[in-house]
This record gives sequence, C-alpha cells and structure tokens, in this order.
Amino acid sequence: MKITIIVSLILASIVSTPALAREKSDVIWLANGDKITGEIEQLEHGKLRLGTDSIGVILIEWDEISRIESDFEFQFERSDGTRVTGTVSDAPEQKTITLTNQDETVALAHDKVIRIAQIESSFWNRLQGSLSFGYSFTKASNVAQGNLGFRATHRTEKRSFSLDGSTIITSDQNSEGTQRSNLEFAMTRFRPNRWFNNYLIGFESNDELGLDLRSSIGAGFGRYLIQSNISELALMGGLIGTVESLQQDPLTLTTSSSQESLEGMVGLDYSRYVYDHPAVDLSARLSAFPSFTESGRTRAQLDLSLRWEVVSDLFWDLSYYNSYDSDPPSASQSTGDYGVVTSIGYSF
Repeated sequence: MKITIIVSLILASIVSTPALAREKSDVIWLANGDKITGEIEQLEHGKLRLGTDSIGVILIEWDEISRIESDFEFQFERSDGTRVTGTVSDAPEQKTITLTNQDETVALAHDKVIRIAQIESSFWNRLQGSLSFGYSFTKASNVAQGNLGFRATHRTEKRSFSLDGSTIITSDQNSEGTQRSNLEFAMTRFRPNRWFNNYLIGFESNDELGLDLRSSIGAGFGRYLIQSNISELALMGGLIGTVESLQQDPLTLTTSSSQESLEGMVGLDYSRYVYDHPAVDLSARLSAFPSFTESGRTRAQLDLSLRWEVVSDLFWDLSYYNSYDSDPPSASQSTGDYGVVTSIGYSF
C-alpha cells in the first residue's frame, strides 16, 4: 500500500467536487452601520464565513459584527461548551443574539459565541480544507525535497470529521532517497461541558525510522481546557492498537514479520489565531504513546505549524515535525526523525 497514491486520489476527488448553496438572504450588520447580504456558512476561529453572489466568499471578524438577521436555523456554540439550536430573532440590544426554537427563547452574549453552524446546509457546504505544496533544491549537495499536504474537515451539530495527509520525498544523488508519509482519518463526538470522544484510523511510513507501514486504530476522550474565538487548548487520552511492517534490515538482509502493539495515548492540542493583516494561525500538537505490550518502548510526536495569509485564501506555511521512538522496530534505524518544511497553499 502506497500512502502517496491514496493521498493523491483523495485530493483529486475533493478538488473536483462542486459545492451547493442555499438562498443567500442572511443580513450581517457591521459595527459601523453597513450591512452585507449573503449566506452565513459558519463562524469558526473568530471569523464569520459569508457567501455572497457578487463578491464570492468573504471572512468577517466576529468583533466587527453588531447583529445578524436570518430566516434559517443555526446551531450556536458558546465558550462554555453549551450548544443552542434555533432561528435568529430580533435582539433588543446590539452584540446580543436571540435564538428561538420549539422549547425556548435564549439570549446569547455576542462575545461568548465561538461557533455557528448551519443546520440545513449540504455536505459540501460544510466541507473546508487546505492544499499545500513545497519544493527545494540545493546544487552544492544535489539534494532535492518536495512535499505535498492536504486537510479536509466536515462538521455537523454533534460531530466533526477530518482527513489529513502529507508526504515528504527527499532525493539525494549521493545516496538513496527517503520518504515520510502519513494519512489519518479522525472523528470527534462532542459532549456537554466541553468534553468529547475521538476515534481515528491512521497509516504512516518513514524510511528514516525503518518503517514500511504502521497501521493504527484508536479511541479516546478529551476536554477543551480553553475554547474562545482566538485560541483553543484540548487535553486528550486513549488507547491505540498498531500493526507495523518493517523495511529490510541492512545488517541482516532480512525483513522482520509484522508486529502488533497496544499503546496508550496522551496528547495536547493548541491553536492560536491572529486576525490583523497578515492573518496568522499557530498550531501545536504533542502526543506520547507508551506501549503496554513492549516493555520500555515509548513513541512521541511533535508537530508545529505557523501559517501566514498572503492574500485571501492563499497562505505560506512553516512547519516543524519531530518523531521519536525509544525502541524502533528495526535495530539499525535511528530513534528520531525531525525536519522543517516550508510550503505555499490554498484554503477552500
């Protein structure tokens, strides 16, 4: 199984699929008195995504909006993790949102709202993601490196789905080239009071660690410790089962059979958003995987990403990764792999 091929096929299917839209009759009133009519697609990370007929999709900072009007139903999520679904009614004050449903009428403080999701939107309207590509070549060392990455997310009122893939290929004329690839599908089920359950299926290969393919399946739970329009911090824990297929060991010229392992998982996931031009997104994820079936073995993964918006939907990304394995499956391989990747990409 080649992860690069799978990533390319999924990427092509996402790009070629058209999006559908409902009637663009929602009204956004800005703090300066201006109003914009369009389709409220969602609010996330402090920016309201509005689709319009004349100027396409625009992003509006939530703090710049005084009130909204709409005949459609939405789900609003507050910073304490509670969610309220209903239609927007006239609010007596600015910076206040009144929702009405069959059971109640609820007034929401503007600065406590961190997420808005459509109830009647189609699958493709809820789909968001990004594509990125980078390439570098050094004549002095004859080393070339290319990288490809993508992320797609789909969020409903109770669940979030994500598909992440990346590959880094290094070509060295003086030695054999290397490849590092991963593909992960994850589902998160939101619970009251900022709790959540998460489930994942992943595939990974890494020549530096002597790993031909690692297949993983896991489940766990977590809680958002911080959840606001400018930052999020989540703590997670769970169990993961892995099956590892190894590359040929150059010392013995034999290929070890696949080995299975049960691991624990503890992780922190942090995101920070800066909206002043240029817009900047910072994300960091640290995960540790102590093995229950292989005594003394612990894996760890650190991923950092700093993303600058160059123009609307076009960004430049600087990423750092560090993979560690205290007892790699192949004794001849390194215990660690790290690198810095730069790329340019497009958000959709």
